Amino acid sequence: MKIAIFSPYATVAPHFETELEIAQSHLEQGHTVEFASCYGKLANCDFNLEKSPSRCEDCIGRRKAGFSLLQPGIREIELAQTIPDLDLPRFNDLTELKTYYVDNFDVGYAVLSSLVSVCRDPQPDLEHWQPLLGRLMQSALATYQSTIDYLQSSRPDRVYLFNGRFAAMRAVLRACQSRQVDCFIHERGCDNQHYDLFPNHLPHDIQVIQETMLEHWHRGNPDREDIGAQWFEDRKNRVERNWHSFTKLQEIGRLPDQWENECKNISIFCSSEDEFVAIGDHWQNTIYPNQVRGIEKIASDLLSVSPDTRIYLRIHPNLKDVDNQSKREMLAIRSPNLTIIPPDAVIDTYEIMRRSDTVVTFGSSVGIESVYWGTPSVLLGPSFYGGMGGVHVPPDHSTAMELLSQELEPMDRTAALIYGYWQQTHGIPYQYFTSTGLFEGKFKGHVIYNGMKPRKPRFFQRAFQMLSNKETSA
Repeated sequence: MKIAIFSPYATVAPHFETELEIAQSHLEQGHTVEFASCYGKLANCDFNLEKSPSRCEDCIGRRKAGFSLLQPGIREIELAQTIPDLDLPRFNDLTELKTYYVDNFDVGYAVLSSLVSVCRDPQPDLEHWQPLLGRLMQSALATYQSTIDYLQSSRPDRVYLFNGRFAAMRAVLRACQSRQVDCFIHERGCDNQHYDLFPNHLPHDIQVIQETMLEHWHRGNPDREDIGAQWFEDRKNRVERNWHSFTKLQEIGRLPDQWENECKNISIFCSSEDEFVAIGDHWQNTIYPNQVRGIEKIASDLLSVSPDTRIYLRIHPNLKDVDNQSKREMLAIRSPNLTIIPPDAVIDTYEIMRRSDTVVTFGSSVGIESVYWGTPSVLLGPSFYGGMGGVHVPPDHSTAMELLSQELEPMDRTAALIYGYWQQTHGIPYQYFTSTGLFEGKFKGHVIYNGMKPRKPRFFQRAFQMLSNKETSA
């Protein structure tokens, strides 16, 4: 069996170590392994946008150090691109960009995914970002064509790559799909000691992930309910398993000063829209154009039909250091029935959840966590748990208002346990890599830094929030 691993990002731990893990596993089965690596000639690097020579040297050095630990050895080929001489279109708006395809490659979405991860803005100004947009577009198309050329000449049986969302890596996935070559995307697993593989689809595919969660549940672990429940307990207790806890700095039991127990209290937990805006059409909200417009309309209409209802908007903590139009507009919403909780407030997410009559989300994991903790939950956007039960999923704003005007009862929490069980257990245990933190660890007992200091790439931390199939709590 011939294996190809597309690995341009050796700076990123633990994902490079995961690729070494995958390579070693195949080598021990007697398979041939090729690494498609970058030596600074890619048209664009998502993790080195400035094309810093020292960053390239670090990446190349870390790659060589990692390859030296593989037994037997691997073959390495260089990812070199000839930039296509294309008259790239200028896009007037995001809709035009999102619908731009080349063959089966959703290059518009792929480029937008990288762009929003740079600027952390779900509605980026395309004119302002035109130079970067052009480089991303050229790089994505060059990667797509060079991958097709490689697949035709080298004929691997299987390809591996990281994440698949960004411009160049999605190009590899689409090239493999166009040539019917199995493409396995790797990402973090349930904790730092596991990784996971997603065959021939993005880790963000809602339908496939829901089917996977249900299959995982029905495989029959007798302790699955207790294991699933533990995920929710750990979240509440600020346990960090495979990503940061965004609630660990919150003051346990703290409510907003404006909280009124005698009123009906509805809490809205927003998501980071830039995390999901560029995945694909199935992640587009069909009720509201964006969260800001949705929150404004909910607050206004509830004030008319239920003036005694109080709304508390929790802006996601991971937006604390972000400055974009969406966040500014959200902070500027004004209504006498609305209290806004800024992202850096120490107000306790779980106390708000517990004390609310209804929780509203646009996709945040708080929506399914509320189901577990017995608070009625209304979901107003796409989510991995949206089609599994437990939450109210209105088809339009009118139905949403009907639900929010009622005294809802908690729903069965089986869907929550299914979701929690998958989050607590999915993935493949590492055999050769031992994690010592979110971005650190040892492969075969060695820290692979090639003499450089461990890095937590800024772009990577910004972009990773939506990866690994996780919806972060607020």
